[in-house]
Amino acid sequence: MNKRLKILWLPAWLPSKVDFLNGDFVQRHAIAVSKFADVVVLFVVKDESLILANTLIELQEKEGLSVYTGYYNSSIKNIFLKKIKLIYIYFYLLFKLYYTAKKRHGIFNLVHVHISSKQGLFALWLKFVKGINYVITEHSGWFMPIGKDIFTRNIFTKIIIKINYKYASAIHVVSQNLGIQLQKKYQFIKSVKVIPNVVDNSIFFYKQEMNKELPTNFLAINGNNFQKNIDGIIRSFSTYLKNGNDAFLHIAGPNDEALKILVKELDLNDSVKFYGTVANEIIASLMQKTDAFVFFTRFESFGCVMAEALCCGKPIIASNLDVLRENLEENINALFVESENEKDLTDKLIYFTNNKSKFDNNKIAEDAKAKFNFDKVGKDFLTFYNSVLEK
Repeated sequence: MNKRLKILWLPAWLPSKVDFLNGDFVQRHAIAVSKFADVVVLFVVKDESLILANTLIELQEKEGLSVYTGYYNSSIKNIFLKKIKLIYIYFYLLFKLYYTAKKRHGIFNLVHVHISSKQGLFALWLKFVKGINYVITEHSGWFMPIGKDIFTRNIFTKIIIKINYKYASAIHVVSQNLGIQLQKKYQFIKSVKVIPNVVDNSIFFYKQEMNKELPTNFLAINGNNFQKNIDGIIRSFSTYLKNGNDAFLHIAGPNDEALKILVKELDLNDSVKFYGTVANEIIASLMQKTDAFVFFTRFESFGCVMAEALCCGKPIIASNLDVLRENLEENINALFVESENEKDLTDKLIYFTNNKSKFDNNKIAEDAKAKFNFDKVGKDFLTFYNSVLEK
């Protein structure tokens, strides 16, 4: 029996007590890989609730997966001095977590950076001082068309990200289109490995609806208001109702105050319901009860909520983006809408209402489950690691 690899993970985003949803897709990747290799995660995050103590370390362990989380803050009032102190504490904690983990787990075969950022500097140190190569996984929409407009303008951060990529042994992306955009920005990247995000099929699964005669129910999930374009969905839905259609729009996710005002202005309070930030179990329940997921996004690097909705057997009314076409097919599991074209979205909402029985919900769910499950993604990562280590 082959000895399990030991992989050290350095993510920029991960769920924590500061934010239980931030980077949950990274966490799912870790769970997938931990089925086939030992994964040790070092994550350091600022926690403004820390008042009396500057740092706090927590360890969570499950079979094959160990997560070391360091929380930090500073009581310094001067903004410039505080920034310097926070940077110092960040790397102090990262080194402390590393030596704690090394003492407990031994030598690591490979380092895996998730989302190139300042933790990539630590990976560079491990490469040139400790002789451990690293790979990078990219999720960020920074590199996508339109998304590039929110790419960091901090010149030092840009330099760090570029250097991280320059010395990485291999690059993994969650979609082919993200890989293409990444290679356009950094032409020294010659190849990328595509492995999709993971869906927890114990939560997101198809549940057959009992009554198809109910009014049509649509679901949208907000995050970044500009990116997700939920206000565009609301305006299109308002026009849809004015055309004599009977339906309900469910909206989950943060940053919904301005959206609630828009709903009130359009007199939609009886037809739109907000849920706020809720756990994945609630999201899954909403997906299982609705007829279609509306994904009027301006840009994506993959689209985790899209994959989750598919695993629940729901067709996607989606922006016509190349990245989404990697997993969606017109009239099979999706209807495409020109991004930002609200009239087109209204027309597709009407079309779906009149043709929703044409979609095979069970097949949609089965096809998605086969692509996004823990075992398949975990095995793909193991193959990826071995290909790097064999070079």
